[in-house]
Amino acid sequence: MRCTRLILLSFAIAMALPAQGRDGRRRARTAPELENITFAEKEFDSEAIGREMPYGIYLPNDYDESQDVSYPLVIWLHGMWEDHRRFHYRGGAPVLDKAIGDGLLPPCIFVCANGGRTSMYINAGKGKNYQDLVQKDLLAHLTKNYRVIGKRDSRALMGISMGGMAAMRIGFTDPDLFGTIAVHSSAVFPPDPEKLPPQLVRFSARFGLDEVFGNPIDAELWRKTNPLGIAADLDPESLHGLRLFFDAGTDDRYSFGAANKALHELLEKRAIAHTWNLVEGGGHAWGSGFKDASLLASLKFVGEGFEAAGQSDGKGESAPPAKSGR
Repeated sequence: MRCTRLILLSFAIAMALPAQGRDGRRRARTAPELENITFAEKEFDSEAIGREMPYGIYLPNDYDESQDVSYPLVIWLHGMWEDHRRFHYRGGAPVLDKAIGDGLLPPCIFVCANGGRTSMYINAGKGKNYQDLVQKDLLAHLTKNYRVIGKRDSRALMGISMGGMAAMRIGFTDPDLFGTIAVHSSAVFPPDPEKLPPQLVRFSARFGLDEVFGNPIDAELWRKTNPLGIAADLDPESLHGLRLFFDAGTDDRYSFGAANKALHELLEKRAIAHTWNLVEGGGHAWGSGFKDASLLASLKFVGEGFEAAGQSDGKGESAPPAKSGR
């Protein structure tokens, strides 16, 4: 009986781990077939991290031919233990492709950042300033090297789990950078670290919370980087019309459904405009099936923001408008 339990446990662990070859590296995954966009992996020099950092980028198929056209920009922030490839190989790319093909999202430049496995996208000192990686280094690199529209309302920041937390933090604390924030299963924690759910306390070291926030947790840093803590002190006028979309599942294994609902209630109380959805039966992040409906909804929300803003920055033609939905 003991042998059987060990076999079953080993099988469960193996199924939970990334597919790997005998040399320990991830096996090559089949790239999705895309109709409206092309994907490439690139690198840029990040002063915040002190080295070359990778990113993934989707460009419209005719990007090279349409030299006079500038495009809206979307930056996607991945979740914990992920990287810039996760969106592409976990099912996000086909949904992005469909959103553009169906006219929910206009042609745009969509970039997947690499924020480290457990960084929480927080500035944690020399070589570990992952928030600056996103809002300073990567944004500057993209603006310099690609034909992105230079207006705030033609830029959107999206993310999932750890990346959702960071996207909201950046949107709340530097609202002039991005006109739209759209996130899923965001890591939203109680303002008091003493009230963390037991499952998060149990795995805090594994999640990198000890490394980022200290042990015991630095309560001031915790509050300044947690969406619930930041939102409690926000002046609605300071957001300058920031558009915010977020959702989470009722069955999120980290209790982020309840925490995001608490954020929704706080934002309502503070009269801060937002779009919120509690997904009944939804789990956490990629495991919840969110990409089949919720991701499409958030991409549509981003597209509506781009359409409302207009897409010309006065430097050549703007990107063509979104097609009528089919």
